[in-house]
Amino acid sequence: MNAEIPKRKCLRCKSLHPVTLYSDEVSGLCVYCKADDAEALPAPMAVEAEIKEEEASLEDKAKAELALRFLTRKRLLPFVERFNPDYSAGWVHKDICRRLEKFSQDVVEKKSPRLMLFMPPRHGKSTLASVAFPAWHLGRNSNHEFISCSYSGSLAMGFSRKVRQLLREPTYKTAFQTRLDPDSQSAEAWLTTNGGGYVAAGVGGGITGKGAHILLIDDPVKNREDAESQNNRDSSWDWYTSTAYTRLAPGGGVLVILTRWHDDDLAGRLLKASGEGGDDWEVIRYPAIAEEPEEFRAAGEALHPERYDVEALQRIQKAVGPRDWSALYQQNPVADDGDYFTRDMIRYYDPEEVDLDAMRYYAAWDLAIGKRDRNDYSVGMVVGVNEFDQLFVMDVIRGRFDGFELVEQILDLYETWHPSIIGIEKGHIEMALGPFLEKRVRERGLYEAYFKDLKTGRRDKEARARAIQGRMQQGMVYLPRDELFTGPLVAELLRFPNGVHDDQVDALAWLGLMMTEFASYQAPPVVREPSWRDKLSYLMKPERNKSSMSA
Repeated sequence: MNAEIPKRKCLRCKSLHPVTLYSDEVSGLCVYCKADDAEALPAPMAVEAEIKEEEASLEDKAKAELALRFLTRKRLLPFVERFNPDYSAGWVHKDICRRLEKFSQDVVEKKSPRLMLFMPPRHGKSTLASVAFPAWHLGRNSNHEFISCSYSGSLAMGFSRKVRQLLREPTYKTAFQTRLDPDSQSAEAWLTTNGGGYVAAGVGGGITGKGAHILLIDDPVKNREDAESQNNRDSSWDWYTSTAYTRLAPGGGVLVILTRWHDDDLAGRLLKASGEGGDDWEVIRYPAIAEEPEEFRAAGEALHPERYDVEALQRIQKAVGPRDWSALYQQNPVADDGDYFTRDMIRYYDPEEVDLDAMRYYAAWDLAIGKRDRNDYSVGMVVGVNEFDQLFVMDVIRGRFDGFELVEQILDLYETWHPSIIGIEKGHIEMALGPFLEKRVRERGLYEAYFKDLKTGRRDKEARARAIQGRMQQGMVYLPRDELFTGPLVAELLRFPNGVHDDQVDALAWLGLMMTEFASYQAPPVVREPSWRDKLSYLMKPERNKSSMSA
């Protein structure tokens, strides 16, 4: 049998031909393309110009490649996009990359960084933190050691394989000098030629004898069943304190990235320990839907709308229920039992189940003025009361407003619901708002609005909360099942009085007191549009010293 004749590709037609059909080795053209050139040979100057243009093009490409390699080494997001050109990064992924870059530098400088990233499921957190970040950091620090842990050893080793594969890529080798040790490349543990390495283990698994410049924990809890298990939570904590934490090198960092399941999960215990003198953590929380204005999005906007828009997230909210929505998607888990309120006190309603026209509405405001983070929130709440004296929370406005914004919020809420009474705590803030509130009531023509001073007397916040606590114990208070404000309100109730904020609880407590003070259910009044005589008589009243907020 004759040996097969080797083939080569023509530089022009890109076809494979036997080498015998190439008349010369210089041009790289097959005899067919060469024959085509015989009748139209270019002028010598044209050939020279073409060569120079090609050389220039190659030089530009080389410069672009070198620039890309430099950028890949310097920044995490270009690194991700280099190996996954189809990667669609939203603002949240850019923000995570920025924070991970700082974390990496802090580890290099031996600052012992502690970083927590809370994020909903299926939003791309693991791709960045557990795959791209270790490969990128090891490329820049080939002598560093990683310990990466997840709820199962198989998941952790899956991440390990992906990181290891990145280090094997030819493109990676052109950007970094880090190389795998050919004698140590198992999925469970592998080394670099410069003494660094990577260890994968499940939470609770054995990592004794291993060291870590970075301890990475990605989703230590598998599901709700594991999260509810006290034994599992205790085991995770014991493993972290007695095993994982002891593996850190001096100045090493801990990165915890997870979806919250329970307020007593590993992240919850670490934060509690931080408040008792433990490690100081930087906590970055990314709720699926913003509950208040943030740096990169407004309240009510989705985290990564390219993947899950608001409509899709609302469908998820209805499917998973208030508890899992608050924990998994809004990253706001709460305990089942608080000191004042317990989860079995909390009842829900669907809008189609209630007759809105048959209710009498009341509003109450817990006020704070100022926009800086250390300021409390101002909260306005509206409840509907039916013929059985049951309270249905209808609306909640919560934010940090200055005085002018606050007045507009108060009046906007009134125009939406037309509550019979608007209760506002009597105090210096209310007195300061009074004149401007009076002015805006006249300007907006809201003559029927009735403001009532709410007097604290000797009652502190906890004493005021007793009024609504009793109603909730009797099953007389209902929250909307699928409203965005429901989760934060439930969280505040279950944390009261030990939570960071209690403004929503206070507004609800004021409404409970208002219901106790006023008569039980009354039929909704028929609101008559004021006549021109009413308006004229209102405007002709002599100036009063008392605020219109006074009863």
